[in-house]
Amino acid sequence: MNKGIKISYIFITINLIIAALIFMYTFGGFEGLLDIISELYLNLSIGILGLFIGGYFIGKKAETLIKEKNWNSILVGIISLILILLTGIFFGSSVGFFQEGLNHIDRQGQLSDSIFDYYIKPLFWIMLLGILPTILVGGIMGWKIKTTD
Repeated sequence: MNKGIKISYIFITINLIIAALIFMYTFGGFEGLLDIISELYLNLSIGILGLFIGGYFIGKKAETLIKEKNWNSILVGIISLILILLTGIFFGSSVGFFQEGLNHIDRQGQLSDSIFDYYIKPLFWIMLLGILPTILVGGIMGWKIKTTD
């Protein structure tokens, strides 16, 4: 495994820990975190798997852009971690969409409502609460890819 992938995995894990801390602070401590994990374990598991799948491909590309093409490491790190986050959101949201959203189309008759509920709402909330830590951690990730031999 190349260093860009390893570094992206490390920083995905750091970002997940920060997300858990933000969630605990915002929504009622450790019990609130356990409640949401128990309710959405499949969505979260697939979303986290999506983060690491995205981290594999995007981390490899980030290393190429930073080390071989000499692009701005901090900017590449920020954009890379945001893209990884979007990949995880898409994977995790797809679980809910296929489990429940498709059934709502029959009852409500609107595909757009299901797409809004299962893709746009999670995207909004995760980005609202997670964009600043993602930018900070992504910048550090890009710098770390650049300085690691």
